[in-house]
Amino acid sequence: MTDTDTTTPAPEIAELSAVITRLGELVQHVRDSERGADVSDEQIADVLYAAARLFSAKTDRVGKISWPIREDALNATETVVLVTALLDAADVNLFDMAIWYRRAE
Repeated sequence: MTDTDTTTPAPEIAELSAVITRLGELVQHVRDSERGADVSDEQIADVLYAAARLFSAKTDRVGKISWPIREDALNATETVVLVTALLDAADVNLFDMAIWYRRAE
């Protein structure tokens, strides 16, 4: 397999960037209007799956990277709620997570 077989063409990256920008705007609007409970569990899961798969695919390809989270992007509660939900969903305990934590180093 060559790099061209696994590299996303530039038009797809541009489209993905536009979708992510729009998603951020929509999420902010839903949050500002306090309508987060109206979003289905499946929709939230689909967004999380897509982001996790994209991040994992990148780190598999280029090695461990720091997730470029801005300091104001997630607060501690949002981070712990998300991490806990992901660990529970994958039936991963903290010991298992510690094993994988250094896999890309």
